[in-house]
Amino acid sequence: MAEIQADAVDSLKRKEPETEKAEEKKTEETAVATDEPDSKRPKTTEEAESGKAEEKKAAPEIAVKPAAASGEPDAKRPKTSPDLAAVRKQIEYYLSDDNLKFDQFFHEKITGTPDGWLDVSLVLSCNKMKAMRATKEDVLEALKESKIEMKDDKQSIRRPGNLALPSLEKRPEKHQKKSTAQHDGGVICTIKGIPEEQSWMQIKEKLRAKLPDKVQLWFVSEVSDKNTSLIACAPFENDLQFFEDLTLEVGGVNLKAEALHGDPLQQALKVLPKHIKDKREKEARKKQKERNRPIVVGQQRFVNVGALRSRVKEILNSRSDGEALKVDGSDYKLIKALLDFHPKGAEKSKGMIGIKVAKSVQGDSRCFYMLKDGGKEEDFSAVKCLSAIEANPPYVAVESKKEESTDAGKEEQKKEAPKEEAKPAETPKAEEKKAEAESTDGKKEEEKKEESK
Repeated sequence: MAEIQADAVDSLKRKEPETEKAEEKKTEETAVATDEPDSKRPKTTEEAESGKAEEKKAAPEIAVKPAAASGEPDAKRPKTSPDLAAVRKQIEYYLSDDNLKFDQFFHEKITGTPDGWLDVSLVLSCNKMKAMRATKEDVLEALKESKIEMKDDKQSIRRPGNLALPSLEKRPEKHQKKSTAQHDGGVICTIKGIPEEQSWMQIKEKLRAKLPDKVQLWFVSEVSDKNTSLIACAPFENDLQFFEDLTLEVGGVNLKAEALHGDPLQQALKVLPKHIKDKREKEARKKQKERNRPIVVGQQRFVNVGALRSRVKEILNSRSDGEALKVDGSDYKLIKALLDFHPKGAEKSKGMIGIKVAKSVQGDSRCFYMLKDGGKEEDFSAVKCLSAIEANPPYVAVESKKEESTDAGKEEQKKEAPKEEAKPAETPKAEEKKAEAESTDGKKEEEKKEESK
């Protein structure tokens, strides 16, 4: 019994440290819980009541905001004020003869008032003024240094001294660009004024006689009620220029061909048979692939003609009116080289000492001017130069690449030649090994025969 009691006491002693450890863990957990931030601990009723009271006190302060903070966000408000010089220049143009002889709206508004006043709000409604984000205050400030008159109420403006308005004219239509790429798949043109007794057969025979050898005449339509015939021809070199210069004598009358562009061209394509349209599209893809090659103009290389066109446009837009190009700069050298492609470039560039950018006399567009001796100036069309380049692009020479490829081929042949010569040197050793193998095989066979005997 004593041994049993002793064992029980020992077991109790062993369990006591575990209970002590459990109590220590509980105390540690409670300590950690008290160390948590106030936001995570559950609040007592007193703390909750005091918190509500503080929120009530803080609420009015949050609701009251300064007037500046309740305005528009920074992204919507203009960060900078408009250039007053640009605002003044634009308003002076609106009231100039160059604009008012075409601007029917402003012309009627000014003539509708007895003293020739124009409301400032109408000026601010123009798209360019909106783009500058100009306000009425900007207009008043900009016109302080202008001859434009301002009414006493600061609501209207007018021309200096109430100058008489120019007579209203019809605005000239913008020149429609004629892209040569529209005829990459073959020229489509019309022949007008065909005599009544003549048919499409006579047109076809006369045209075949004029065309270069081996050039296919795809389509000739019947003569219409308007005495016209539609022509579709396979592409060939300088084909567009050929048809522009073409003259056919039919029935005692000289007939001219007119290449179609824009809407007339699209209408003509609807009349063509499907197999002809398929041929044109196939040829156009081939021509466009050939055109997408690097070119060189003025020792400057461009990926294609489109890249050159973009660069010329960039030079025009980056200069202000009247700004001359630096003679030693790359831009001047490029435009000078571009002028060489103009149909009359050699004649026009005589006596040229500089080039500047200025407003064109034929409209609102800008163009290049040649500066010549004696203060003379003459504009030239960069569009004509680019069109000439597009018709006959100065492609980068491919001969250098061919020479490199042939040289590389010769080097490879030289490298392979020693390998071919080395093979015969290895054959005698191989033959010796074969002979040894055959002799050993023969000996083994002889030994087997002797053993069998």
